[in-house]
Order: sequence, then structure tokens, then C-alpha cells
Amino acid sequence: MKILSRRILSFIIILGMVMPQTAFLATTAEFNPNFLLSDEELQAWNTMSRTDIQAFLDERNSFLSTFRTEDKHGVNKLAADIIYAAAMENKINPKYILVKLQKEQSLITEKSPTQKQLDGATGYGISDGCGWDCATYKENQGFGKQVDAAAGIMRWYYDNVSSQSWIKRPPLSYSIDGEFITPATLATGFLYTYTPHLQGNKNFWSLWQSWFDQVYPDGTLLKSTTDPTVYLLQNGKKRPFASMTALATRYDLKRIVTVPSSELARYDIGSSISLPNYSIVKTTGGSYYLLDYDTKRPFTSSDTVGKLGYNPDEILDVNEQDLSTYTLGSTITANTTKPLGELVQIKENNALYYIKDNEYHLIYDKAIIKENFPNLTLHTVSISKLTGYVAGQPVKMKDGTLVLVEGDNKVYAIENGKKRHIASEDVFNGLGYDWNNIVTINEFAGILHETAEPIYLRSDIVTQPDTAQQTSPTQQSTPTTAHEDTTNIADLMITTPAASWTFVGKTIDSPVDAYLVADYASGEILAGKNSDTVRPTASLAKVMTTYMLMREGLNLNGSVTYNSATQKTPPEFHRYRITDGERVRNNDLLNTVLVSSMNTPVRMLVSSVTNDEAGFISKINAQFKDWGLTKSSWKDVYGGAIENNTTAREYLTIFTKATANGTVKEYMGHTSYEYDEMLDFDGFPHHFDDHTNDLLKDSSLSFKIVASKTGYIYESGDNLAMLVSRKSDGKQFVIMTLGNPEHTHKFSAPKALAEWAMKTF
Repeated sequence: MKILSRRILSFIIILGMVMPQTAFLATTAEFNPNFLLSDEELQAWNTMSRTDIQAFLDERNSFLSTFRTEDKHGVNKLAADIIYAAAMENKINPKYILVKLQKEQSLITEKSPTQKQLDGATGYGISDGCGWDCATYKENQGFGKQVDAAAGIMRWYYDNVSSQSWIKRPPLSYSIDGEFITPATLATGFLYTYTPHLQGNKNFWSLWQSWFDQVYPDGTLLKSTTDPTVYLLQNGKKRPFASMTALATRYDLKRIVTVPSSELARYDIGSSISLPNYSIVKTTGGSYYLLDYDTKRPFTSSDTVGKLGYNPDEILDVNEQDLSTYTLGSTITANTTKPLGELVQIKENNALYYIKDNEYHLIYDKAIIKENFPNLTLHTVSISKLTGYVAGQPVKMKDGTLVLVEGDNKVYAIENGKKRHIASEDVFNGLGYDWNNIVTINEFAGILHETAEPIYLRSDIVTQPDTAQQTSPTQQSTPTTAHEDTTNIADLMITTPAASWTFVGKTIDSPVDAYLVADYASGEILAGKNSDTVRPTASLAKVMTTYMLMREGLNLNGSVTYNSATQKTPPEFHRYRITDGERVRNNDLLNTVLVSSMNTPVRMLVSSVTNDEAGFISKINAQFKDWGLTKSSWKDVYGGAIENNTTAREYLTIFTKATANGTVKEYMGHTSYEYDEMLDFDGFPHHFDDHTNDLLKDSSLSFKIVASKTGYIYESGDNLAMLVSRKSDGKQFVIMTLGNPEHTHKFSAPKALAEWAMKTF
């Protein structure tokens, strides 16, 4: 332990003892098909230990967490051991294997996988040509062989890329699903060599970003570089401290980590923490409470407060709303001698205990006392002190504490009573942690805290702006929980209980929360599910915004100069590459809005017709009333807020009236665009993209997509509205799906609905 401490101390001295308090974080990235993964990431074979891999599987209650099978040598092992061995032997990142197992056969989340899924675990040897009958697959059939082969082929690519011309690599370009891809890294080229399809690699990238995105654990104190407000991360939300007293009575100020404001924007805002800890408060109703962190403990009466020695001048007057976020705790009576509890050390055996109410709790290490109970004094007592109390759970370290376990060379962060390994020194530094804040605990205290999945930095997607394609961005609201993965993001979507479902006309079984098929000419709804249910619009709101822009006289030949102070959307929605002072034509911005679904360009266009964006939104809502739409209301112009609401029935009116405008309909039908900025300052004026609706690329459809718009935030799920024309007779329909939970296959349900409609009506 002393050797390790000297190593850390030496490291601090080398850096001049100026460890950064500001975290250097990667920003949330858009999908760029030219850059899937860096070579450093793919070859970072030591990022996860065998224990980390097991914790990753355990945290997800994965079938693989207890799955045993033969490895490539025929030896029976746990899946985590097989994955770890393959990563170590081939010097390939175990994260790659975990993502591959999910991408190919859903083996991380599948609760009861078939033998076929296990046999083809990583899809190795299964090609488009011969499928599951390929000889290469037959030779590598079985979980153990598949895992090793998936890692081994990546190492083989690195070793042989210079001699094998068929291995994809930079700077060459390749046609992938009709699109030219220029890999920016060898790793990207190798992933396309393994899986020569865009969607498959986008799924890989999405899983990697979702699972291994940087996240701070609950209990962390954060503040931004531009705002002095300090926040506590709790249940995935940021809770602001309203006063320094409220903060200082709970936490050591030296634990505050300063991060970019864009990082804070990733977290939903939680309730404010305004009252000092351990305060005695009196409500307007005359009730007295002791505040103990997030618990309010009632006193039996005001006399009890006085008998326990509390000074009336120290009692704070509050209202019931001030205490609404506190959980009701046990009642304090006149017989409660130590409301805050007491710390004791047994003189007969030196054991440490925390006594509170009628329970005693074992403390394995004095370090826990220092972190959890800085305001309590330790008293030596006889073991008879415990008589009459019942044994409670041992005391665990406070969330957010950084710990080092004796005999172990790993640093952990405590979250929800578990210890999460901080993957490396680079990760520790990148998160902005301070080595001086690490608390050393003994082995018993370490064992008490179960091991959970490790903590990583977000992957930084490095692209060259002059060649990087602005691919269809997926709108995201701030996640409720920072480490959401693609298997539970759908849980955040607002859904209609099955008992409340309603239908219009003929029905089709569909996973979406609401759908609609309508005759475009007459507006008649031919089929609908929950068509009157209010749902968030997400980017479908942009259609109404552009319609109103045309009504307000938007000059498509005009241009807008970008001003981040007034036009930039919040960080989680700002995906548009532009620099202050750069100038863009309005017609190019309209493409960026309706084809790419970018957000900041919407505000740029609005600024070209009015300086009063709030007034513009009011006009939109007034127009809804004029149309008789009582359930539609916009909060912003681009669809980011959950308060942008509509129903399928009312959005049919909005969509129909908007597409009656020839310009709006034309731009919504563009499959792609390409343009240069009028005035460029960063040296990268060129922009180009495809429509966010991937069905426009599907030549097998029995209909033509005339105009369409996608939308997505977590709460809305995937939304899609399309004006389509049946190829056989030219009849036009509106197809709408709101609340599609299948984000990784978001076009399957709309396609099925549209094809059904073409045959049925």
C-alpha cells in the first residue's frame, strides 16, 4: 500500500502538483460513417479487467453473466473469462467484443438466447453470400470460437493490411450500400471489412457511444466553467445547491469537479437543495423537523425540540413546499437522546459502530467515519453499550467518494453503495478528479462495496471538417440516467397504457404508440391507433415552423449571419457546424432544417423574419387555435422541448396544410443536399447530407415518398410523418407513426404500416 501511495505521490509531483480541476471531456458526437472508432480505442486491450467485464454483464443482468461454455480450446469457462482471454491474447479492446456480441446476436440483453444465437455469437464467417452455411462460420461455430475469431480477425487485419489489398483502409474510398465511405482510421476500415453495411456499423457505433459514453457517478459534485452554481448528481439528475451553507453542511468543497457547461447540459435538472443539513425547521403548519440529508424527521411536539436543547433562534421557518423533496423519517421523541446518531469504539475489541435509533451499524474502517460523519465525535465505550440495540447493515461509504482498497491498485468511485473502477489514470485525469481526494480503505471495507461496471471517458470522435459528412443527426434530450444503454432508452418514452388504446378503422399490429393512415386529398383517417393521444412532437415541430416562416415572408434568396449568443440551441441540440460571423443562404438553411433536421439553423431562419422568437412561437400557437387544434402547442421552434405537443389527428391537419405550400413540400422531399457557406471563417465551408428518413433509399417500396419528416427525443420515441404516393395508381396517403420504441430499427414499423396501407386501402 505504501508503494502505491508513493507512486501516486510521484505522479502528482511530476505534474507539478497542478492536477486540473477542470475535466477535459469529449463532446457528444454525431454519427460520422467515415469515423467509427479510433485505432487507439480498438487496440486498448487493457481498458477492462476480467472483473470489469463480469461487472458489466452483471449490471445488465445478462444471460452471459452466468453462462459457461467451451472456449476455443474446448475448456469450459465463464463467458467473461472467454471474452477477457480473447481480448488479452489478440490485444483488442474487450469493449469491442461486448458491442459485437450485442450488435450481432443481442447476447448482452437477450434473456434466453437460442443455441443458434450462441453459435453465431459475433457473426464471424456469416456472409451475405452463403449466410449460416458458410464454411468459415462452420469452422468457427460456437461461442468460444466466435469470440476469439472476432478479436483475432481485427489483430490479423492490423498485421496484414499492408499486404492484403482487399482489407479496407484509409485514405481509399469504398461504396457501402450506395454511399461512398472514406475511412478516417484503420479501425473504421476494418469494421467495414468485417461488416460491409452502413446500418450495421451505425448500430455498432451507437452501442459503443451508449455503453461507453463518459458518465459521472451519483454523488459527484459538479460546476461549470462559466457558472458558480454547484450541483449534486443524484439519480442521474443535477440538483443545484441554492446556498453555500446548504453545500458546506453536506460535502467537502474540495470535491467539486469543474466541467464544461456542455457536460452539465447532459443532465436533467433536479430539485434544488436550499436548506442546511441538520437544520431544525418549523413549517407554517406548526410542525417541527430535523433535516438529515434527504430525510425529514418529525419531532413529536415543540416541547420535544426544547427538551432536546435546541435553541429557538436557530430554528428556520419554512413552508411545506420547501420540504416536498424530503423523505419522511422516524419520529424524534423526548427519549431520543442522539437524533443525529453517535459513533462509538468498543474498548474490548476496538470495533467501530454507528448507533442510531434502535440499531447499531458496524463500520469497517475509520476512513468511513471521516467521510460520512465529519460532525460527529468518536467515543470509547464498553460493549454493554450495544445491549438493547439490534444489528443493522454495515455502514457504506458516501456516494461520490473516491477510494483505493488496500492490496488493490485500482481507484474506484462509490455509487449506490457499489464501487466502480475508474478505468485508467487517463480516465481519472480526464474526469477532472483530484488524486488528493482518494480515500484509502481496508480490504474488508472494499469487499463490503460490491463491484459495479467501470467508468470510462466518452469516445472523442475526431473528424476532418472538410471531409466529414454531416450525417443525419439523432436528436437527443438529456438522458435521465447518464449511463442509459440502447436496451432501456425506450423505457424513457411516454407510452399509452394498453387499457387506454383506441382505434379508428382497420387495424394493424404495430409496436408504435400511435399511428395514422389518411387519404391525403380528403383528409379522411382510414386507420388510426391512439390518434387523439397527446404526444411530444420532437422535430416534427420543424414542419410547422417552416410553414410559418413561409407565411411570414421568408426570402429564400436571402442569408443569415450566425450569432451564437442569440441563435445557438442548447448544447444537447446544437449539432450544426458553424462559427460566429459565418453567413449561410436561407435556402441552404431550409435544407439543413427539413432534410438533416438540424436545430440551430431553425433559429437562424426565424431570426431572418423577426427579432422576437417568442412572438413567432405565439403566432404558431395562435394559428393552431384558428385551425381548431386544441391539443397542439409549441414551446420552441425546433422541437427539443418535451412541451411541444400534438396528436396524430391534429398533426394530420398541420402536416397537410404545411405540405400544401409547394416550397415546404419540395424541401421535405429532397433526398440530399450540398452547399458552401457564403462567408467562411474556419476554412471548412462545405456542407452536405442525406435525408434523415432512410426509407428514401429503399428502392423496394411499393410507394414513392413525396415529403417526409423525422423526429426523436427520448420522451417522444421515434416519430415519422410521410406524404406518399402509391406507385400502382398515384393515390396519395399520409402515413404517420408517433412513439416508435424501436430506435435501432426505427424505420421497420413505418415501412410495415405504409406497405400494409398500400395493399389495404
